[in-house]
Amino acid sequence: MIKKILIIFFWVTLLVLWIGLSAFVSNRYNELVIKNIDINLIDDNQHHFITKSEISSLLSSLGIVSEVTLNKEIELSHIENKLINHPAVSKAEVYFNNNGDLEVDIKKRTPIARFVSPVYEKNFYVDERGYLMPLCSTYVSRVPIFSGNINFPEKLNLYALDSLHRAPGFQEIYEMSKIINNDSFLKSQIVQIHINNNGYFELIPRIGNQRILFGLAENMENKFKKIKLFYANGPQAKELNKYDTLNVIYDNQIICSKRN
Repeated sequence: MIKKILIIFFWVTLLVLWIGLSAFVSNRYNELVIKNIDINLIDDNQHHFITKSEISSLLSSLGIVSEVTLNKEIELSHIENKLINHPAVSKAEVYFNNNGDLEVDIKKRTPIARFVSPVYEKNFYVDERGYLMPLCSTYVSRVPIFSGNINFPEKLNLYALDSLHRAPGFQEIYEMSKIINNDSFLKSQIVQIHINNNGYFELIPRIGNQRILFGLAENMENKFKKIKLFYANGPQAKELNKYDTLNVIYDNQIICSKRN
């Protein structure tokens, strides 16, 4: 009987030691000391709403510096969430490489349009996914500016990942912004889009002092083709200012009117 009790005690003790050792090894495995911090801007675009220096400062404010011990399972996820909360960050991945360096991969958000709204005190950007972006005090992005008769929701949180997709008429504006942003010529030539009270779009070019009468946001691909055709095969740059309007509203027509 005593022998049986001793055997049971032996195996119970062995089990407790094994559990304790496993927990110790697991904790040691999950805890790593940061040797160096490498910040990588993935698919870096020309927009400088956030820099490596700013990311480094943000990490420092979280206590993330060299020689600090981190729990891989808990703290890395916490760091990623803090980085993603920055209004200029689209995606963040934080991990250790084989050398013990902390890798911080950041994908920046890309604005495709800026909105001037009489409803709100601050103007704002919209990114490639149709989400709001606040303006930056240290950088201005050269993207088309939309103004005029735009029906914004009554409440917008510029510092939350709110979408304007449900706003009346926004889908048309969003599609127009994407077309302009994806075309190198249009992106450099179209600087402002004004929407009048009838919902008609008027485009303001960078080169030339005329208004481009676009009409409603329909048949947009064809209308933009006509605009590009005019600037490619029409008058020379020095002659453009002689024209007051360029009308691409009607099918298969480009109507130009000269100044008096």
